[in-house]
Amino acid sequence: MADSTWKRIDNKMTQLKGMHDRMDKTKDLVYLEPYQLNNFRDQKLDNVISVTGNKAAVFGNTIIADLINTQWQTIVEGKITKRDTHRIEQFIEDNLAQADEYLLDRYGLVGLYEWLCNHVCVRGPIGTEWYTWIDEDRYNIHCLPVDMRWTAFQYGGNGLSWVAPIAFRNREDLEEEFPEYKEKLAGKTDIEVRDYWDAEKNELWIEKKLVKTQSNPFGKPPFVIVFPPSGFLLRDVGYIKHEAEDIFFMIRGLNDELNRTLSIEQSLIFNALRPPYEQEVEVLTAEPATPAPVTGQTMEVKKGERHIPVPTGDLNRANLTARQDILRMIDEGAPVSPRLYTQPPSGAELLAEMEALARLQKSRIVALKVFRQQLARLMIDQYIKIAQGNDEKFIGKKGKRHVYSVAQLKDPDTYSITCQEMSKNKRQELANLSMFIAAYNRLPLKYNLTNILMVEDPEGVMRELEMELAKRTDTVIALFEMARRYAQEASELEDEKEADARKLVSKMLTERAVAIIQQRRQPVQPVLPEKARVPEMEQPTGGTQGFLPSLLASSGMGQGGRIPRATPEEET
Repeated sequence: MADSTWKRIDNKMTQLKGMHDRMDKTKDLVYLEPYQLNNFRDQKLDNVISVTGNKAAVFGNTIIADLINTQWQTIVEGKITKRDTHRIEQFIEDNLAQADEYLLDRYGLVGLYEWLCNHVCVRGPIGTEWYTWIDEDRYNIHCLPVDMRWTAFQYGGNGLSWVAPIAFRNREDLEEEFPEYKEKLAGKTDIEVRDYWDAEKNELWIEKKLVKTQSNPFGKPPFVIVFPPSGFLLRDVGYIKHEAEDIFFMIRGLNDELNRTLSIEQSLIFNALRPPYEQEVEVLTAEPATPAPVTGQTMEVKKGERHIPVPTGDLNRANLTARQDILRMIDEGAPVSPRLYTQPPSGAELLAEMEALARLQKSRIVALKVFRQQLARLMIDQYIKIAQGNDEKFIGKKGKRHVYSVAQLKDPDTYSITCQEMSKNKRQELANLSMFIAAYNRLPLKYNLTNILMVEDPEGVMRELEMELAKRTDTVIALFEMARRYAQEASELEDEKEADARKLVSKMLTERAVAIIQQRRQPVQPVLPEKARVPEMEQPTGGTQGFLPSLLASSGMGQGGRIPRATPEEET
């Protein structure tokens, strides 16, 4: 049937309804959908105040912000050279950079990773559409992150069997893309569009009408979909409702109770301004009772007809106790903000605090890690298929493109691709530093740098540490290192005067280092008799401590840095 694809998508969306209902409830939490205080029969109450708390939204924003600050390092390992691994890693990073540039130009989105951080917390499952092509010898990327609330998909024996993102687009965008449907789209808003992909074809449907069909050159749906390992992963009847839980799954019901408590409290406080009254009368009539006096008003009533406030129970203690219990349970399931310390916290306290947040973040980080790895595989496979022979293409964002060929990517089956997260959270870094100090000289330095401090380039840091030790040990090494640095700075400057000044400094530092080396190569003078006298040579004062500042001043560069003091033997 002509509409079989549309029906297939409908059937799948029906199967996923339990998960989608859960996602809709979470959406109400983060969007602060106004809360309504109802009675026991879930009927709207009159003369009450409904309060919508923001605790859940603040918690979600905190976790998302921490994930966005996480930095990632792509690591390629296998039976290939280090030069090849670096080239493949750079290929992956350049693809991601070009994709972010495309997202900003085409959809106004800041980047793919920022989108994924939001959706892995609020929706749970994450996915993106990714396909590449070469047009007029130019490498192009189409990257479109999809909302898994509106994406139907089906797994088969070899991964994804088919995927169909659903979007609700405005009429102006569709008329520009499909001008032939301008009359049919007139007067419509939020037009439903379904983009169906399987291993053989791609179909575009608009309002149940098939508008475009094309073949799939990749042999499989060009998508990456990952479910975070959150929740408890049970397989009872209707398990899909709890599959890939979002970060609110432990506090979702408690937020309604907190809103209910706040609403009751505010309603009671407001009633104190206009409390209900009773008035005793001799004979009940249909006439309304005499209005009670308002603030500052004095009125006369007949004896026995005084207005008496309707007694209400003292709910303050019960209300406060309930609210404290609810807040405690929410904080246990969703630590919103870091603790406040009256004195600098210990490493153990920071570790305990970060561990509480890690319980919620870890499953999200695992999902983001697997997603990046799968996406890297997808972009390599697609480039091998679309590139012709040894043709080289520029890949990357504007100003930082690099040339790649299929031969440089080697055989993807001979190497592995892993992604490692590098936390940039300051409290986490302090906790890691405490662990690093405790483990120093107890474990290998490379292990501590990689697994505790989580530095991006542990071998590079070790080389820097070795260089620092060498410079402290021998002044000559420090002089040569400073000469190299000034020469490098000179090569990067556009101002010729500044560049010449740095070149002069570099040359003088080099000459000083060479002079010290030559001094060391001179034979040792023999020991003279006790009463023998040797002509004394005038010794330079101040050593090398003031050498560099005066050198920089004479070159027109102002105050410079400091270098280690030379030994007495070097000064002579």
